[in-house]
Amino acid sequence: LKGNAKVAGRKDRAMAFNYDADYSQASVIALFDAIAPHWAKKSDDVPGLQSERLFATLKKVYEEWHALGDFETLDRQFQALLATAAATSWFTKEQLEKVDTWLNEVADCGESEDWMQHFPEEDLRAVVLEKLRAREVEITFDNVAKAISMEYVGGNFGTGRHDGSIHLDDDGLSITDSRTAGKSLVWLGDLPEDPQQLGKCLASKNWDEHWDEEY
Repeated sequence: LKGNAKVAGRKDRAMAFNYDADYSQASVIALFDAIAPHWAKKSDDVPGLQSERLFATLKKVYEEWHALGDFETLDRQFQALLATAAATSWFTKEQLEKVDTWLNEVADCGESEDWMQHFPEEDLRAVVLEKLRAREVEITFDNVAKAISMEYVGGNFGTGRHDGSIHLDDDGLSITDSRTAGKSLVWLGDLPEDPQQLGKCLASKNWDEHWDEEY
């Protein structure tokens, strides 16, 4: 019996809530181990649980994770911890919304697809040549900034033939006419996901005029 008591004691200590946890593998796993066996229970039925302190602990761990800025790597252990915490009924509505926000932010890391791979160079060139009736198109892929620039010669967007450029990145799609410094057209719809959709954008009138601040 003494031996069993020691084992049980070690198990209880291992599953205790560490309200001083930080963003380390050991702390994240320990918090998960403390929450997981009880996630479906009411807070009053969970030994040692202090919901406010647990939320503050999760917030601290999230802030330490966020401060590292390593958003290219998905931490599946931290994701599992936040997902399990979000599945409980231990937090207020406002706190749960925070936990869900943290979970979504963590889950988005490292899993984003490289959208640029869906824009083959020759297909892009063909679209710009056709839709703008350009004579030449020079395409540049910036894999660091995640952007595609399409410099064209002799294109026409309905305002006469001109040289210009089309720029596509995570923030938007725009067309610049070299005849007018500081002026560009900004696409107002959903960003294209392939050359065919880009062609539809170029054939549409859903654009808005934009001027740089210095002009």
